[in-house]
Amino acid sequence: MKRIVSFIVVLAVSMCGMTQIKAQKSVEKAAKKVEREVKKQERLAQDAIMDAQEFNSAVQAINNQSFVLEANSIQPMNGPVYYVNSNTNFVSLNNGQAMVQIASTMNPNPGPNGLGGITVQGMASNIQTKQDDKGNVYLSMSVMGTFISATVNLVLINGSNNATVTVDPNFSGRNLTMTGTLLPYSDSNIFQGTTY
Repeated sequence: MKRIVSFIVVLAVSMCGMTQIKAQKSVEKAAKKVEREVKKQERLAQDAIMDAQEFNSAVQAINNQSFVLEANSIQPMNGPVYYVNSNTNFVSLNNGQAMVQIASTMNPNPGPNGLGGITVQGMASNIQTKQDDKGNVYLSMSVMGTFISATVNLVLINGSNNATVTVDPNFSGRNLTMTGTLLPYSDSNIFQGTTY
């Protein structure tokens, strides 16, 4: 009988200990979950601050008419999307000069610009900017040069420095859309090929 009572007492004490361990683990698990959520919210807040700063910098670059859209993708009219090197594929405006450069590492032919594509530049005119109710910023300009006559339309998405630009040649109707990051001209990291 003593053995049975001892066994029951030991069993009861161990059950209480296990319940306390489970309760402690549950509390620790909940605390870790709260800690992860707090860190996630802090990261989101920091990202929002960075995005706002990048957006404001991009808007200022548009207003100063001194910017570069470093493209990470290009899409010819009704064609597939090509992912490209942002250092060699860009649209820029600086000191009244607009430039459009397309380069390809896939092309074995160095092309007119020496980078497997073409680089054209011209004088920018009729530059117009506006901001819609959602905060998106739009820029439109005409570009005239020896080898380019086009309308360039840019859209900067509110809250980031992500932008899309469409180059619409005045004579061929075969537009080109480039998507990437809009930066102040002085902050860009572009490599320019031979210009036409």
